[in-house]
Parts: sequence; structure tokens; C-alpha cells
Amino acid sequence: MKQQHLLTLDQHNKPIVPYCIRRLTNLVRLRRSLGAVIALCALLALPSITAAQQNYAASEFIEEDIQNGMSLADIVALLDQTVGGGTRANPAIAHPLRQGLYVTAIARRSNTILRFEVDRSDTKQRYTVAEVAISADLGSKFFEFVKAALRSAESVFAAEQFAQPWEIDLTAESDSGGQITVKVEGDATAHFTLTWEIASPKRPLDSFVVPTAFGSNKPGSEHINVVVHFPTSLEQFQFLSTIYVGGVAQRFQDLPLHPHTWLHLTVTNGSTDRFVNVHFDAITTEGQRLFVAEAPASTDVGGRFLNETLTRMQETLSQEAAEPGSSGKWQTEFYYDSPDDGVVVVAVTGEQGRFDVAYELQTPTQNVKKDGKRAEN
Repeated sequence: MKQQHLLTLDQHNKPIVPYCIRRLTNLVRLRRSLGAVIALCALLALPSITAAQQNYAASEFIEEDIQNGMSLADIVALLDQTVGGGTRANPAIAHPLRQGLYVTAIARRSNTILRFEVDRSDTKQRYTVAEVAISADLGSKFFEFVKAALRSAESVFAAEQFAQPWEIDLTAESDSGGQITVKVEGDATAHFTLTWEIASPKRPLDSFVVPTAFGSNKPGSEHINVVVHFPTSLEQFQFLSTIYVGGVAQRFQDLPLHPHTWLHLTVTNGSTDRFVNVHFDAITTEGQRLFVAEAPASTDVGGRFLNETLTRMQETLSQEAAEPGSSGKWQTEFYYDSPDDGVVVVAVTGEQGRFDVAYELQTPTQNVKKDGKRAEN
């Protein structure tokens, strides 16, 4: 099992010297004859300077990131007991993530509380470093996405000896409980990793309070990110570019994004030829269709993105033809979103004559409330 571990302590306490104070000193040295005017300006400025200094406070929090290379079966088993349906069917137990670091999933109404605890070697006591709530619905959706991606990557690699990087993560945060991200990744050799990113809530200096998911009046929030990569050529990207061209009658319909065959793309015309609707679904291991994200994209901005990307591709190929390895790395991105349906980003990268396309998707961000009811931000 490959393991990677990172522990950081962040502390913010930098004194601010307002620019206007330095400027004021220089003016006094320069022109003594303006002393009265300068003094008046200083008096007028002091209240706002003092207020700004009083509003600034030192703060601190703890972060810990751990990453484990794991088999498909082990990832599925652990996620089932923490964010998936297994949290409802089994008693809450502390699952060790590393020595002295544990996660416990507690079912509470239609939410799941994820509590992260640490054993202190100096005091021999266990304390909570972060605690957040996720809705059972989004936790189950994340679990289904991960299972589909894992099995798709494994089956395609077994049949074709071909894989491309991907990642799926669930992020939840709470003002009083901190922030966590659980992320599953696959690489170009169909090896998988499970990562936990844990951060305690940000607190004023020397004011540690035991984190709780619902200790603030502000509700928590949650969302899922999906990123898939696949190689492309100039000719393939020109074909793909029909997504954003206006006046096209036949577009992509339920297209599996090979080798990520669990993720399907559908592009439909908008009410005018000025925009299109770009839609993504996940197909689960049981064949169920789950919505991931959708957003409208204008054919105008999309056309600009396509033109710039194709220009960079042509430039790269010309440079590589003249001198292999001479082309510089570049990336173009097209971001579009819908408040109710999520975020879509398409990113194209070029390096040494090779091109990569990535779709970066985010589900709509939702509030998580103590009573289990959710509301979109």
C-alpha cells in the first residue's frame, strides 16, 4: 500500500502597515510648509486605520492530508462504511485511517456526521479535529460515482491496456466543524488511491473549541467534483468542437467519454442558436442514470475558446515538426455554469506535441442543515 502523509499548521498574524502612513511620513520630510494640511489629513485618516486594525485578528487551524494506494475492493468497503449506505445499516465505529487517526460515520436523520479524531501521544487522549455533516443523498451519489468509475477503469484496462487519469471528490464544510474532502483517483495505469483532506475550523489565536458540525447558525455546504482526462489529436478535437458551433442539427447524444465509459455527455441546442446545453450523466454499476451537472454555453464564447485552442495546437505541431521537444506547455479553459445545475469546465493542455482534454464538473453546491433538509446555495 502506497502511503503519503502531510500535516500542516497554518497561522495568520501578520502586522499590517498601511500604505498611507508611509506616504504621510515622506510628505512631512519633503514639505514642512504643508505641515498643517498633512496633520489634518492624518487626523481624518486615523479613525479608519484604527478600525481596520481592530477588525484584523490572528487565526489558526490544523490541516492533515493522507493518501493511500488501495485496491478497488478496499476503497469500496471503506467508503460504504463512511459515506455510503453502510452507515445506515451498521453501528457507528471508528475506522483507522492511519496510526492514531480515525473517522467515524454517525447516521443522524437524513444526514451523516463524519467525525475525525486524533490520539495525542503526549496526553494519551483522543480529541476531535474536525466534524462535518453530509446529506445521505449526496453521500450515496458520491459512492455510486466512485464505484462506477473504479469498475469502468478496471474493465477498460483489462480489455485494452489503456487508462487515463480521473478523480472524484466530495467536499463538505462547516464554520464550526471544519472542512473535509474525500477523494478517489485513478491514474494512467489503472491504479487507485483514496485521499482524506481534513482541516479543523479556523479559530482566533489560542481559542481551540471542540469542532461540531452544527455549532454555527450558518448551515454547512457540500458538493461533488468530477475530473476526467483523455488524450486528443488536432483532428479529434476539431470533431469534438462541434459542441460549441451554432446551427448544428445533430449533436452528441448520450456519448460515453472513453475510457471513462461510466460518464456520458449529451449536447442539445438551446432555444436559439446562440447557446447550447451541455449535460453529463453517470451510469452506475447497476445501470441507473444519475445526474452530474449541466450548464449552458454560448456559441460566441465557445467559438472563441475553440479558435484559440486550435491555434495553440497548430503552433505546437509546427514547432515540434521544426524541432522535436521545442514547444512550450500551454492550457486553455472554458468555464460555464448554472446556479441550479452545476459547473462545467473544459480544459485543453498541450506539451511536447501531445494534447490532453479534461472535463471538470461540479454538482450544485447545497446547504446541509441540522434538521436534514437541504437548500441550494
